[in-house]
Amino acid sequence: MTAEGLVPHFARMGGDPVRDAFAARRAVMPWRSRRPLAAEEVETAWARLLADSRPAGPRLAYVHVPFCANHCLFCGFYRNAYTPQAATAYTDLVIAEIEREADAPAVGAQPVEAVYLGGGTPSALSASELARLIAAIRRCLPLASDCEITIEGRIIHFDAEKVDACLEAGANRISIGVQSFDTAVRRRQGRRAGKQEAIAFIEALRDRDRAAVVIDLLFGLPGQSEAVWREDLAIAADLAPDGIDLYGLNLIPGTPLQRAAAAGKFPDAPTLADLGGMYRMGSDFLAERGWQQISNSHWRRTARERNVYNLRIKEGVECLAYGSGGGGLLGGCSYAVAPDLQSYADGVRAGRKPIEGMRVSDTLQPLRNAVTAGIEKGLLDIAALAPLAPGADVAGALAPLLRQWHDAGLVELDGDVMALTTAGRFWYSNLVFAFDALLCASAAPPRGPLPRTGLPSIQHRKRELS
Repeated sequence: MTAEGLVPHFARMGGDPVRDAFAARRAVMPWRSRRPLAAEEVETAWARLLADSRPAGPRLAYVHVPFCANHCLFCGFYRNAYTPQAATAYTDLVIAEIEREADAPAVGAQPVEAVYLGGGTPSALSASELARLIAAIRRCLPLASDCEITIEGRIIHFDAEKVDACLEAGANRISIGVQSFDTAVRRRQGRRAGKQEAIAFIEALRDRDRAAVVIDLLFGLPGQSEAVWREDLAIAADLAPDGIDLYGLNLIPGTPLQRAAAAGKFPDAPTLADLGGMYRMGSDFLAERGWQQISNSHWRRTARERNVYNLRIKEGVECLAYGSGGGGLLGGCSYAVAPDLQSYADGVRAGRKPIEGMRVSDTLQPLRNAVTAGIEKGLLDIAALAPLAPGADVAGALAPLLRQWHDAGLVELDGDVMALTTAGRFWYSNLVFAFDALLCASAAPPRGPLPRTGLPSIQHRKRELS
């Protein structure tokens, strides 16, 4: 890539890097640079993938539950309103899908290190449905002895019977989407439970002491001032869960909140610069209280919280996917299970995997995975990328970009090791996007020798990463 080609990836200089290093956050799609497979080839390709018993390293599993009691304004994952009849029928279908593939060579090729039940809202299912689903997962998949089994849930409708059913069935991690404890902010986004109800729910979950408890907080919501955000952080930390996620609001096109914001209905909504400041506030707050940051958005208080699924998925680890709207990766092919409930049901009842689309990875995917995983953890060894791109001078190509990011306050450099600052962690998706663009341009064997530009060496703080 030419010097001019690097300029769009340079950060602004001279300002507060966490607030204004870039004009916008870049989206990094997991399927980027993967070639779509023709629809008529998908069924044959899937059969071939299932029949392959060659071990391919660690394995994950994802089960999608596409129901919610209501549509929160900020959410881009809502698809189907919950009804008891639909949920019961769906649970039967997912269990049938899992059972049908249980004996496939590919499914048994490696132990599954982490299972994630996401949505939608898995806790919308009844206690018996949750128990049956988790039991089927444990019966049919080759789970590792220390497998992390996560249930995503919301406070509303996640009663004691459901919680206990999940724990008895084997769930050992529960992630609750609190978003904000402030009653007015919550109600504005369609959340029914108020502040005290949310606090009491987390306390009861924590006091069971039978699973890692994780709280998701969202910053940048309309009406969520810095004072409200500070109180959200304080309440979350005082509740002493095992982990806390901090996510910046992303106005997903087509969501009710995005449409309302575009119509000017939320003039008090925080700006992107405000989001950067709120991220720094959250990062500093948790660091001061001794929480360990293990990814750009995740902190843990105890060793019980491992965050296996979320870290491994960024590494490009293979993932078995089940349920309408689920997405997986097998044998270098990413695939999407039909998001339409009727199409999904028709496929399962017909005895076939209802895959809507499949994409094939290119030869640069291991390099992308290494970059994405390193940036997610906040530490990337540039020299370690060289074996993943034979014939390319990866470090030399990246040197001008890394130097500019260093000067802009996004990264610290020690030889070939890049560590993200707090600002770099906030803008991590821009860094991944830039790496991807640059590596794609530079990974082809060069026509002649490229000059190797040394990286500036400065000391950086040692980080405890897992």
